Amino acid sequence: MQKLIVISTALLSLHLASAEETSNLNPNPHFTVSFSSAVANKYLNPGTGGELSKDPVVQTDLTLTHRSGLYLDLWNSRSLAHKWNSGDLGDEVDYGIGWNGTVKGFNVHVGSTYYDEPNVFTFGAGDIVYTHARVGKDFKPLTVTLGYENYTPLPGSDFQGGNLMSVGVSRNFSFCKDKSTLTTSLAGVYDTGTLGSDREFFLRGNVGVNWNVNKHITINLISANYFIRRVSDVSVASGVTVNF
Repeated sequence: MQKLIVISTALLSLHLASAEETSNLNPNPHFTVSFSSAVANKYLNPGTGGELSKDPVVQTDLTLTHRSGLYLDLWNSRSLAHKWNSGDLGDEVDYGIGWNGTVKGFNVHVGSTYYDEPNVFTFGAGDIVYTHARVGKDFKPLTVTLGYENYTPLPGSDFQGGNLMSVGVSRNFSFCKDKSTLTTSLAGVYDTGTLGSDREFFLRGNVGVNWNVNKHITINLISANYFIRRVSDVSVASGVTVNF
């Protein structure tokens, strides 16, 4: 983790130091930085919908993206009901790398993330490696996306691995001269029995309302991630995103 923090800090410093010159000479900076923080009423696994923590959590995300589409991501979840790193699944640190881009008119996103939990900083002991790939196409009025997700537990994990295959649609609506945005998505997912879940087909999606303060700051007034399966659930969150 220390190496990742040092690298991220160095790249962020380089970006900020050259930001003014870049904005004047080059409209596409080499690196962009995105930071978000949100409070959720509970922590549900974003893939399966399984409840990892029934208690409120604060979840933050720091992403450093090169203009080629390559990115590094550092994500953290912090339970508000327990001491930090007490073994509760509400506490987690994730380290991700991936690429976002366009290939022959298709939106492509591939990446891999190391889930460091439930005892943070005990690398290799009970952790999970998450790998995913998504291919999407923009149509009028929807975006259609095919997705594949794999969870591979490391030795000592209490969870078994599994795969998720999905087909989804999404659409955003803008209001008030693009100051407000309604985001919606819905996907059908086949679960092979991942992380203790049932082998079944289920639905998952998201709906949220954002207020675009300016080109750098977006406030998520409210959002909900929902999962419709044998054990259905929904989490509700609110937060802010800052882009540099």
